[in-house]
Amino acid sequence: SSEIFPRDSTLKDKFIKHFTGPVTFSSECSKHFHRLYHNTRDCSTPAYYKRCARLLTRLAMSPLCTQS
Repeated sequence: SSEIFPRDSTLKDKFIKHFTGPVTFSSECSKHFHRLYHNTRDCSTPAYYKRCARLLTRLAMSPLCTQS
């Protein structure tokens, strides 16, 4: 099976940032971000990057991440 996007993390970053916009994560929240970003199928398969962006946006807006 051929991939549309090469497995390039900078391309992945750009692609996902395009869908999420500028999203920041607090220190407590960043470990959850890294877990999602590096370990889920949605965030490691180019075909699912939109779903990954949605997951990360939801995480950023969750009570866990919005409390300071």
